[in-house]
Amino acid sequence: MLCDGKILVQTFGDFQRGRRTTEERLCRNNLIPTLKDAVPGDLSLVFPHRIMVDIKEMLLALDKVTPGIASEETLLYGVEVKFYSNKVVVNTDFETSVEGLRAIGDGASVTRGLQQASANGLSVARSILAAMN
Repeated sequence: MLCDGKILVQTFGDFQRGRRTTEERLCRNNLIPTLKDAVPGDLSLVFPHRIMVDIKEMLLALDKVTPGIASEETLLYGVEVKFYSNKVVVNTDFETSVEGLRAIGDGASVTRGLQQASANGLSVARSILAAMN
């Protein structure tokens, strides 16, 4: 919606100032976007505040290791992301309303990590084996 399905780009200088990068400011930048159809904008419309703070902290830390990374002209890219909480309806054996189709792990919106996903997979495998006997 923000950039018609394209990637958003913002200079680190604008990012730090809390302002959107405009086409005019991007053209004056010494760095040229490698993604030619990237749309200048404001990453704060894409990422939660916590992520924005983490990005800034990371770039400033990297700048100590490799000076210049946190340059005003550094380009930051971001995709527009929407977080939805769609949930597939499954029964206790993780069967969906489609016969023979099971949804497990993140696909069923029941896991939040590798251990849970592994346990969920084992549980469903046992359920399938039991149904086959």
